[in-house]
Amino acid sequence: MRYLSAILLGFAAISCSRNNNDEMSRFHEDGRAKPSVAIASMLDTTSFDTSWSLSDEITSGVMNWVAETGAIFVHSQEQSPFSENPFGTNLSWMKREFHSEEFVAFLELVEHEFAPVKTKGTTAQEASANLNMAVRLRVVDLRPATPKVVLQEMIRETYFVPKTLIPNDYSVEVWGTEKFAKSPMGIAHASLIQEIANRISDYILLAKSR
Repeated sequence: MRYLSAILLGFAAISCSRNNNDEMSRFHEDGRAKPSVAIASMLDTTSFDTSWSLSDEITSGVMNWVAETGAIFVHSQEQSPFSENPFGTNLSWMKREFHSEEFVAFLELVEHEFAPVKTKGTTAQEASANLNMAVRLRVVDLRPATPKVVLQEMIRETYFVPKTLIPNDYSVEVWGTEKFAKSPMGIAHASLIQEIANRISDYILLAKSR
């Protein structure tokens, strides 16, 4: 019983510390509040098959990249659920779902495929490939009485993957491993994540400055 009480106290201390850190990260060192954004879990409408969730990978990557700038407070993914169509014309539900934030960002992975780069004298199996990726992005300003879209665009990136004697095995080189981070897909995803995060940060800071 004494041991169980110690464990519960430990969990309480960790939870309290995490909440304090979250509150501290909401403000600049001079006390000014940072713009706050909820980055909702990315929709994945592709048929690309991996042993991990591309939605989890890219969402968490974007959240971390935006947060690491230090200029914007990012709400945790678990606190950013939604059930409506985030790319529809009805925006009124967003103030209800994300009532504690100033902005919300929605992502949809609409393309993620390896396309062979055909050259004369090579078969599709022998050819190098391009990893083509496209993400639909929408950032909504929740501060006005009526939510306002401040950014909506399609972000496209292509990463060239040369043919090698030993192809990458993404059932082994999975997200979260050092091998994945150094793999063509890992490098391509890192570049895409950085571009998405930069666009979100730039437009939120611009909207906040007006």
